[in-house]
Amino acid sequence: MSEIKMIASDLDSTFFNDKKHYHKTHFAEVLDKLTVQGGHFIIASGRDVDSVDPLFKSFAGRYDLVADNGAVVRTADGELLQMVGLHVADVTDIMAVINEMPFEPLHGAVFTGAKTTFMLQSQASLNLLHKATMKKVHENLQFIDFVDQIHEPILKVTITFETEKTQEFIDLARLRLGSRAHVTTSGYGSVDIVAPNINKANGLQVLASHYGLKLDENLAAFGDGLNDAEMLKAAAYPFAMINGDESLKAFYPLAVDDNNHDGVLKTVDTLIK
Repeated sequence: MSEIKMIASDLDSTFFNDKKHYHKTHFAEVLDKLTVQGGHFIIASGRDVDSVDPLFKSFAGRYDLVADNGAVVRTADGELLQMVGLHVADVTDIMAVINEMPFEPLHGAVFTGAKTTFMLQSQASLNLLHKATMKKVHENLQFIDFVDQIHEPILKVTITFETEKTQEFIDLARLRLGSRAHVTTSGYGSVDIVAPNINKANGLQVLASHYGLKLDENLAAFGDGLNDAEMLKAAAYPFAMINGDESLKAFYPLAVDDNNHDGVLKTVDTLIK
């Protein structure tokens, strides 16, 4: 039996419960066990670094991070192993696809830069509550008139539609962008667009190579959405959340409980002693 040395988990609707909380005492116990065994816990999320780290302040230096669906990879000790961005021309095409849709997004597109988060002035008023939330979450949020005003790597473009309209946008974006970008969704209407060949599995492979490990021998992974599909396929021990997307649940073993009852941590308890 292969030895588990890497445990990767998505956050929203996977590691987090529906209130965006997690069991910190239980998590600390899992980290202690992993440390003794020379293992690594990896947060593998579509979220950006700035929205992950504040939620894990008491565990700083104890988790590796695959953020922005694989665009950013950072070790527990803070070493940046990967940062891959989109080209401005491709982001301009992404916005053209959004404008071509016969329906508006629920709120304006968010561009995650290497140091700054951006929104277009023209879209910021689509949802004033979301605009206020973004300003609260991203202290470095800047409003711009045109995409070509961004002069740093654009790690991710995030746009949200009504759930039933998401696939129509994804299909058109994939057709238009082709191999120039990777278009994925975590569900609930949220679409992330990152650089080509970038996904959570890619980010985890960067970490595995860094640590001298293999995903198909040493990785256990947990996810609930379609942006977790590549990660689960690559893992030696993949687990879909009970509350997750039906396509994942049909293909992978289920975690022992759902996200509201510490399903990830309870499953990890059965994997490492």
